[in-house]
Amino acid sequence: MKKCVIFDVNKETVSKVAEVIVKQNDDSMLVLAPFAGTVSVHAPSKRGKNKGYHRMKLEVWIPEDAIKGEDALADFGGLTLLRLPKKRVQDHLKND
Repeated sequence: MKKCVIFDVNKETVSKVAEVIVKQNDDSMLVLAPFAGTVSVHAPSKRGKNKGYHRMKLEVWIPEDAIKGEDALADFGGLTLLRLPKKRVQDHLKND
């Protein structure tokens, strides 16, 4: 699992990432879907392979009639765009 997090991303960067995703997978489309249900946030673990990382568990629901085939979701890729309050982010991660 790659743990690359980029803070203080501007809209141009988001646009470039979306463009690259579509260009690399010209038979695909982007889908914007909200988180559904409860999002749980866990403090960083003190030990184990994922120690030192905040953990979020969430779900995204896509209507069943929007996807063709029974295993259609086995072939997907995604990333999460989050909004965080600036006062909660360490200063060295801010661009301003």
